[in-house]
Amino acid sequence: MVDEINIDCCCESIEEKEEKKGVNCFCENIKEENESRDFCSETIEKEEENGFNCCCGDYEVTDDSKLENPQNSKKDIDLKTLNKIKNMAESLDMDIIGFGKISKEEMKKNEKLIYPNAIVLTMKIGEKIINEPPSEFAQDLNNLLYDKFGKSLYIISDYLRKNDFATQVAHPHQNLLDLSKLAENSGIGIVGRSHLLITPESGPSQKIGAILTSIENLTFSKENTHKWINDYCKRCGKCIKACPEDALKKDYMDENRAEFIESKCLGCNQGCTYCIEECPFYKDEYNYLKEKHNKLESKLKEKGKI
Repeated sequence: MVDEINIDCCCESIEEKEEKKGVNCFCENIKEENESRDFCSETIEKEEENGFNCCCGDYEVTDDSKLENPQNSKKDIDLKTLNKIKNMAESLDMDIIGFGKISKEEMKKNEKLIYPNAIVLTMKIGEKIINEPPSEFAQDLNNLLYDKFGKSLYIISDYLRKNDFATQVAHPHQNLLDLSKLAENSGIGIVGRSHLLITPESGPSQKIGAILTSIENLTFSKENTHKWINDYCKRCGKCIKACPEDALKKDYMDENRAEFIESKCLGCNQGCTYCIEECPFYKDEYNYLKEKHNKLESKLKEKGKI
């Protein structure tokens, strides 16, 4: 059964991984029901014409599905199965789960998308990755996390398929769609000035993945209670100052996000996390920053400045 999956795993340092013997790791092998997974490699090319570049660097995404989609998929999920999914996500080190809906316009624009309903999940970026200075080794650590997260998504996807729900995995390092905006639409956080999703639980330090599905009775978010973060980001700009290569500009590419020059970003090939480290939402508690923001807003309103 799915409960028997060995989830002892990475992303410890590569040296530590080499020292771990006799332990099944996501980065090496995932076993479910004591059967080995067969991995088939498929290179996913970026689609710049889709209007987003959320992933960069040289990374090969694999389709680790064990089961095919059901021929006659179900559209309604019961509470017991949904809670099972949530428990599985937690056991696989996923921190947040939300539900989002892809617009009809986006579905028409992006022919690769099969289902408009999304289960959005995140996996926290650990301190070992954050504290590692930009280097090939830092990128290797990031890639290990991508591996772990991607394979975890496929485990949940296969469980849904086993229960007659159709799925399509949006890998955290695959340009299938803009995962940050999808996560924002699901209400779990806000895309900050740095283009990173900011959540109460992890600030900007998480990877984002999703499972697109035939399930139609998910509890989709109707509002996002974190929009105040946009105003905080506009007054802050620490992520811009932290970037050693000026990949983030003071100019805005849209209402909230700074102009981003991907070719300069060391996070794409050297695992740089300086913009995360300097973000107040990484350093301080969410509620503390919200209280600080509200006090400032009140003072500015009293002075008639906003």
